[in-house]
Amino acid sequence: MKHFIYLISITGILLAATPPLSFIALEDDTWSIVVCEDMQHCQAIQTEQEPRTYDYNFQNGDLVYIASDKSVRVIHNQTEKQIIQSEKDAYTEPSFINGGAEIMLVQLINGNSKKTKVITADLNGIKVRTLVSQYSTALEPYSPDGEQVYYANVSCVDGCGKIIQEIWHKDTITGVANQLTLLNTLSHQPRLDKEKKMIYFSSVKAGNYHIWKYDLKNRSVEQVTFGDVTDGFPSPYKEGLLFLRRTGNRVTLMQLGSKGDLQELKLPKAYQKIRNLKVKQ
Repeated sequence: MKHFIYLISITGILLAATPPLSFIALEDDTWSIVVCEDMQHCQAIQTEQEPRTYDYNFQNGDLVYIASDKSVRVIHNQTEKQIIQSEKDAYTEPSFINGGAEIMLVQLINGNSKKTKVITADLNGIKVRTLVSQYSTALEPYSPDGEQVYYANVSCVDGCGKIIQEIWHKDTITGVANQLTLLNTLSHQPRLDKEKKMIYFSSVKAGNYHIWKYDLKNRSVEQVTFGDVTDGFPSPYKEGLLFLRRTGNRVTLMQLGSKGDLQELKLPKAYQKIRNLKVKQ
């Protein structure tokens, strides 16, 4: 099936230079994937089913997403096809790695998040290999090169009085995995900056979900955003950091500059909700 991209253009003031970005948006009670070349030109991508989670390849326009029927679907050369469907297992959090030649996924064994694997597959859903497999829940993996994998690992559910989720790293070449954060709370959505010095993530350590960063050299953590807000989906790029902020029922796109300046960015449409922010580094 051929797909067409509908262009939305709006005249407005560009508050600051931003990289190309994408997100899932709710409009007229329908979820769709939106890709923005800049803050004035955004594209809504037509898909055969509603997306749950996704990734967009800013280099060639490929798209991978988890559909409403739980299948893994790919749009390549404007043609969509299903590449994985399982009666037993479920999949989530797809992302392109190795220049878009492979897709990294979380595999939920027997459809249950109590045991998961982080796997890869080619664009046809074959040549599957396992990157992370452990008797716990590994979610939201991110890999800048297909070798180093950062993910949120649920380390304690029963007997803790609460769920504990920390940021982990695994070197898939050596097979060695290490816990990075020790905040004893919920931390997730790890993203490595372009210089490979900092891991940005969202954590509820300070009472609300805020953006934090982990210094890979000094092995230290620092809170980045503050306030009575819910901040998530940190997306670092060369000049700063983009993330989504929820205040009450309102979700906004925020930009944190390299000098610490924080501002809200105006999107071209007033979407009902937005989530799953991605940026081109």
